[in-house]
Amino acid sequence: MFGVALGSLFASFRANSFRKGLLGGSRFWLSVFIARMVWRQIAKVTKRGEPPVKFSEKLTVGESLLIRHLESD
Repeated sequence: MFGVALGSLFASFRANSFRKGLLGGSRFWLSVFIARMVWRQIAKVTKRGEPPVKFSEKLTVGESLLIRHLESD
């Protein structure tokens, strides 16, 4: 229940910050728009949770895996 209401509140803030701040010239809504964009960039840089798997392969009995780091020239 609260998730839906909170989501619509954030959608309203997003629309108002773009329309009234960026297009309309309101300093308050422009600051909300800038804060929202900064928050999104920070969230992208500091992703939480488990990182995505880059490589996955099952090993059969007797196989091994060697991980090395080769220095570049």
